[in-house]
Parts: sequence; structure tokens; C-alpha cells
Amino acid sequence: MKKITFLTLLLVSLFSNAQESRLTIFSEDGDAFYVILNGIRQNEEPVVNIAVDYLVNDYYDTKIIFADESIPVLEKKHLMVVDVDNQRGEVVYKIKDTKRGRKLRFFSFTPFQAIMPPPSNVSVIHYNATPLPPIQTVTQTTTTTTSSGNGDQINIGVGVNAGGTNVGVGINVNSGMSTTTTQTTTTTIGTPTDVVIVEDTGCYEMSRPDFNQALASIESKTFSDSKLTLAKQITKSNCLNSGQIAHITSLFDFEDTRLEYAKFAYIYCFNPENYWKVNNSFQFESTIEELDEYIASLGH
Repeated sequence: MKKITFLTLLLVSLFSNAQESRLTIFSEDGDAFYVILNGIRQNEEPVVNIAVDYLVNDYYDTKIIFADESIPVLEKKHLMVVDVDNQRGEVVYKIKDTKRGRKLRFFSFTPFQAIMPPPSNVSVIHYNATPLPPIQTVTQTTTTTTSSGNGDQINIGVGVNAGGTNVGVGINVNSGMSTTTTQTTTTTIGTPTDVVIVEDTGCYEMSRPDFNQALASIESKTFSDSKLTLAKQITKSNCLNSGQIAHITSLFDFEDTRLEYAKFAYIYCFNPENYWKVNNSFQFESTIEELDEYIASLGH
């Protein structure tokens, strides 16, 4: 009986450790793209919807390169593929067109046990750890030819009347020359040579020791206004991730103070695509809705 129990526990442990995450990304506007995770391109051809499974890390440095070279490349450091409690499952992000350009935004999370097979229109890729060949550049050339006509043409007509006899002489002179104009238009399709990286804040999240000290300082304040003032000072001077902002938000006693801080901290968030974590700090759904409306008003 003990052997069976031990074997059962071992299998459960192995199953738990074997759980992976699935990362799904889709383009809201239908723009095809490539996905690069930790520097390795995952799909051979550009797609509109993609699901990458067998992901064992909690975070991946992610880059989105569009097939349309006029669209700037998106880059996001430490993109989460777990939920707020570090549970594995399917994390869905969408590429959204905002007033500030395209952004990569969190869309939904499904626990590991409830993951369903992806729809037929989603390209499924098992995580690729081997670099793929460079993205090929395809050149399309269109040639248009126009002609000016048959060249210069001269018509000469001579009429002679002699003794009741009419004699007509006609002379046509054609240079035989024509003009041809060729217009060549070249369009390059593929990866741009010089890419513009957006969404990279250039900073890194506050270290855990420094963050713990900041929490202790905020908690030491007696009055809510003092806590809020100090929290804003710390947030403005450092890069905080969404989990850290959620932790600070939960320190305030009143819902309106929590909302005020959450609105203030959004523009200083290191990974705003995971700002949904802050929602757990609120007591009322109406507060979450007000925060969402505020973020939407910023064009995010």
C-alpha cells in the first residue's frame, strides 16, 4: 500500500513539473508577423494568429517583426507566460493599434488544466530552441512600357492637270522611329534592415531588496496622504513592474486612494501589458472598470 501511495505521489509530482505554458498572440488588425522568443524566431512564415506551446520559463524576451516593413518592430522584455500566482496555462496577448502605434497587450489567461485545442485558424508551433535561417527577402519588379506612336510622318500631295489629263503624285515619308519608355518599380517584402524598436523602456524593474525597503517606508507612514505621497515619489523615481505596483496599491486603506495611485503608476510601469495584476488590489468591480477606462483614455 505504501508503494502504491509513493508511486502515486511520484506521478503527481512528475505531472506537475511537466506542466508547460502556451503563448498565443494574434493581430487585431490582421497584420502578419514573426515571433522571436529569447532571440529565436519561432515561425517560418508570417502569420496573423500563432500559439507557441511547451514553454517552461515564466518570462520570455519577445520581439514581433511584421511582414510589412513599414510597421515598427515591437519588443517586450520579460513577457509573462504565467498568471499572477505563477500558475501555468495559456496566456493570450493581442497586437493592438493605439494612438501611440501598435502595442502588445494582455488579453486572457486559461489555467493549464482547462486549455483547449487552438482553433483551426491559429498556427501551432512547439517551442523552437534551434535558430531558423534568416528571413528571406523577396523582391517584386513591375515593368510598364509605353510607346509614343509610329515616329514622325510627312504627307505630300501634288496634283497636275495637263491637256485634260489629271496626274496625282503622293509622297509619304515615315522616319520609322518610335519612343519607348520603361518604368521599373521595385518593392521589397521581408524584414527591414533598419528596425525601430518600440515599447522598450530602457530600464529594469526595482530590485527586491530596494523594493522591500520601499514597502517598509510606505507602511511606516500613519496617514493615508503621507503614504500616497511617498508611494508616488518612489514610483516616479524607479521602474516598477505590474506585480510591484499591485503590492503597493494594496497597502492603502481606501478604495479611492488605491485607484488614484494605480492611475498615477500606470505610465511608470515596466510591463504595462500585465497591468491586469493590479485589479486584484481592488474590492469593487466598478473601480476596475474606472481604471480600464482611464488606461483606454490614454490610447493604450
